[in-house]
Amino acid sequence: MPKTLMPDNTKPKRRRSKAERKESAETSRAYDARKREAGFVRSNLWVPKEDLADIKWLVETGAYKLCDRRAQTRAHEPLSATRPPKKRKRISKSDPRQTGFDFG
Repeated sequence: MPKTLMPDNTKPKRRRSKAERKESAETSRAYDARKREAGFVRSNLWVPKEDLADIKWLVETGAYKLCDRRAQTRAHEPLSATRPPKKRKRISKSDPRQTGFDFG
């Protein structure tokens, strides 16, 4: 990819220092450690460790897909609520003196 000059009005991104990257990594590790202590494991999202086997079973058996399909069909069902009232047409607010063609 050819290097192009940045426009004058665009501020270039600032590289994070080694200390900032280290601090960010420590924060991330601490967050993960707190979740693990609370009994969660990471499987693309945090779930309780005791529910992990059930969730894996649901995904493997396709029951999850069935539940998802049912939820989608319910989302597309027509609502039983009444329709909103139609908007009234705007009445022109013209001055009758401007619409006359009396050139006399």
